Amino acid sequence: MGSKNILRLRSAGLLGLALFGAAFILNGHDIPEPIRAFPAVVPADPLAAELSRCRKLGQEAAGNPTCEDAWAESRARFFSPPNVSMER
Repeated sequence: MGSKNILRLRSAGLLGLALFGAAFILNGHDIPEPIRAFPAVVPADPLAAELSRCRKLGQEAAGNPTCEDAWAESRARFFSPPNVSMER
């Protein structure tokens, strides 16, 4: 056998192995749902609750004035300087 034939045989073997692996994975085994150890946390902050509601709306939230106000308030909170007192 020449080196080209050995290379072809090796390539065919790797391709066969890849196809076997894909067939094994796609055999129809269902992936179990992850177990949630803790219940969902309900946000106590009204802004967080509104942002969560807007997130669930998806594309519809783009034209919603309530969501736009919530996003503006969130940006204002994020970019505002911290209230740090330098008293001694």
